[in-house]
Amino acid sequence: MLDEVRRGDRFESSGPAGQFCHNPLFHDKTMICLAGGSGVTPFMSMIREAVETGLDRTFYLLYGSKEIDEAIFHDELCAYSARFENIHYFPVIENPPDRYEGLGGLITGDLIREAIGDLTGKTFYICGPQGMYDFCVPELERLDIPKRKIRKEVYGAPAHICNYPGWPEEIKADDIFTVKADGDATINARAGEPLMIALEREGILIPSLCRSGECSMCRVKIVSGKVFQPAGVPIRKSDRQFGYVHACVSYPLEDLEIVI
Repeated sequence: MLDEVRRGDRFESSGPAGQFCHNPLFHDKTMICLAGGSGVTPFMSMIREAVETGLDRTFYLLYGSKEIDEAIFHDELCAYSARFENIHYFPVIENPPDRYEGLGGLITGDLIREAIGDLTGKTFYICGPQGMYDFCVPELERLDIPKRKIRKEVYGAPAHICNYPGWPEEIKADDIFTVKADGDATINARAGEPLMIALEREGILIPSLCRSGECSMCRVKIVSGKVFQPAGVPIRKSDRQFGYVHACVSYPLEDLEIVI
């Protein structure tokens, strides 16, 4: 884009979309929000909406920061927590200053239970850096929180898929496989990059939105061959039965034939 885009060029874009929000039909009225760094931003929006419109919703926000001065919206969140009975703000400081009396360290399962108490009838939301998901999701599972009660923001496909558990050791990131699409075009695809990226590089465009394995718009059918998908990708039971995968987080392990 730096080399080719010029002032006045026009682009077509999708509109705002996503599923990282409270759905009153499926989610509990009590929200346990686990934030790290700038991941507090969507929770700030949700809290402001609840305060400004009087929503019947309760928030417990545990916000992890290395230093207290790095906590975004800290003063505003403290003010909301002091004023509104349904807003509970818990900064969790990894390197707390002297005489700090709040929560410290990491957002562990024990800390969550200590801050909140009874965890039943509550939905959990996580937004932060990848390391936070890797740490907090197992902590929630250790607390016996059902997966359907855990909502996660997404940030795209994994950067180094070969390091993920379950990746076959004999397959290297630069291994090349062929992909035959719709019984016609045949392209080359690297094992270490998402199938959708390989298709787009050759001008084969498929519907997409989140590029993180969540929205399911980029589903394609695997006719032959195998792909790797990282654990946690929410594939429908029917998709597994009939061979559909999310192309944005599917990595070729063999020569493939697909239907778009």
